Amino acid sequence: MNDWFNKLRQESTDLRKCAPLLSDLDEVQEWQRRIIGGSVIAWLEHHGPAILNERQILCELTKVDPNPGIVFTSTAPGLLAAQEILGDEQQDVVFLHDEEFMRWIKRNPDPAYCWHVHFWSFFREPVDKKLSEKARRAYPLPNGSTYWQHSEGTMWGSQAGRGGEHLWQWDGEEPQLLEEAFQSWIS
Repeated sequence: MNDWFNKLRQESTDLRKCAPLLSDLDEVQEWQRRIIGGSVIAWLEHHGPAILNERQILCELTKVDPNPGIVFTSTAPGLLAAQEILGDEQQDVVFLHDEEFMRWIKRNPDPAYCWHVHFWSFFREPVDKKLSEKARRAYPLPNGSTYWQHSEGTMWGSQAGRGGEHLWQWDGEEPQLLEEAFQSWIS
């Protein structure tokens, strides 16, 4: 693994010693942990290998490391899911709060994604206003329900990535997926 990523892995270890992940989640966070956990598994088993293969094919042309470190960012429920799935000793994946990674990347820039691939999965709070307006037209909610916006994406180059916004309904007891990739993008 490259030196940049090894330093980030050490930073992540130090951060978790100072600020361990708390496992006392409320009901909403617990559902989000499960959903994001499914997202992490899907990335590790399907999306990630395809993206990493694409990157390896183009590594000489794009001048990027063919074996980059993987950075996963999320909220507390997602980081708990990642910890459960990956364990603490995963060598090629680091999981951090988005703010923690943004602080790191400001001090240790990698704008061309030479040494890392970044993927994320989290629930936006509050839901994006434009997405909510579009959702109301396509999926009117019953009384007492709210929308959840699940954001997922991967960047492996400055102009190479893809992602989407999944639309969920929360009725106070159980989430229901209304539409996967309700909005999506490719770079």
